[in-house]
Amino acid sequence: MIEGKGLGGKRINRINASFTNKEDGDIQKLATACNMKPAELVWILSRRCLYDPVIVDEMQKEYCTQSAYKIVLVNGEYILRGREDL
Repeated sequence: MIEGKGLGGKRINRINASFTNKEDGDIQKLATACNMKPAELVWILSRRCLYDPVIVDEMQKEYCTQSAYKIVLVNGEYILRGREDL
């Protein structure tokens, strides 16, 4: 499928996430405080994290085990940084 082709900006990819009871409660509370549905809140939080260069860098420092797959965020686009040891 061509990305965005005739979809009118609709989101078409789904990812299921499981949360602990405490995390779910916290999501519910924050969603209520922000006057939005929990699913919308989680979507907004994930987008903010995906496009925040600081968070992207922190995640890679903590979890990235293959330097060939490291990326950088440039103007909201992911760019494969590649190996730094060459």
